[in-house]
Amino acid sequence: MNTEEQLPWWSYPKDEQKRRIEDAIDWYLSRPGELSDRHKLLLRDAIGHSYRGLFGMAMQDIFEAGLPESAWAESARVEPAMVDGITREALRRALEALRTSPVQERPVFT
Repeated sequence: MNTEEQLPWWSYPKDEQKRRIEDAIDWYLSRPGELSDRHKLLLRDAIGHSYRGLFGMAMQDIFEAGLPESAWAESARVEPAMVDGITREALRRALEALRTSPVQERPVFT
């Protein structure tokens, strides 16, 4: 294991954090098959959080996207109306907008 592999994600510069988040989102969008409603919601949130410089929240969204559906409580169900209009293509467009946007060094919470 080299030194880079031992570093926690938050120790990287903001531009590297953003790139890693973009790569993770791209990985989910490149997988074959349909995205679950939960994946759509979490990937949308990860893109929005990363765009605003909230990289910790974006990383949490990506982590949660890796959890199996059975790990979620019934009360955390994603209703279809919550993801109405969120498609793989819409997420792909949002990801491309994120990739071309500058790194938000200071987080924006509004």
